[in-house]
Amino acid sequence: MKNFIIIFATLAAGSSISAQTFEYRITLENLGPQPLSPLFFAAGNSSFDIFALGGTASAGIKAIAEGGNTAPMSAIAAAAGANVSSFGTLAGGPVMPGGMRTTTFTTDVARPYFSFATMLGMSNDAFLGESFSTSSLELFQSGSPQGFTMLLTGLRAWDAGTEFNSQNAADIGALGGSGNPADSDTAIRIHDTIIQGLGDSFTALPDWERGTPLARVTVQAVPEPATMAALGMGLIALLRKKRK
Repeated sequence: MKNFIIIFATLAAGSSISAQTFEYRITLENLGPQPLSPLFFAAGNSSFDIFALGGTASAGIKAIAEGGNTAPMSAIAAAAGANVSSFGTLAGGPVMPGGMRTTTFTTDVARPYFSFATMLGMSNDAFLGESFSTSSLELFQSGSPQGFTMLLTGLRAWDAGTEFNSQNAADIGALGGSGNPADSDTAIRIHDTIIQGLGDSFTALPDWERGTPLARVTVQAVPEPATMAALGMGLIALLRKKRK
């Protein structure tokens, strides 16, 4: 009986947390007018930076931004070895406006940063995403697991700089196209949104503005620390009552 009390007291106090792996739940909600491709996500340390504003896109970001393909980015995460604790793709296909996807992953305090990327599905190379260098989304606070919610608006819709945004059907995968000339500006930057009057298919591409909510990404510890603490203290009280 004493051993059980010690175990649950340890859980409630959160001791030895640095040696533990914790589970989190990620939820992606599509709040905008564009479909979103299956989201790539990862938990890693500061050495794993999936993109940098002003930099050039990796093969992983290029594949996501142009066609929603997460395989190259998953290969990059796998090659990162101990710098990454978990990575994956939200299953279920494109997330349509108003839709939602969720899954779980694990990490530890040595790999505390969360990264993700998803394509704005009816564009040349627009994507939503955050990396270590853009936001440093931390999954721990003072060694304890924590969650967060991030609202992504048009101000955080990125142009991968890998394709010229012609807005022609022949250049947009969602409209049956197969790619287009390279962009003369290769820097990852804020996307210009849909430019009215440009190309033969601009009216078919759902537009957004800089302030338009496009998505919400929520990450929660499972179970949440407060829930675990309450559970632990409740069990301690119950066990003590039984001893009396």
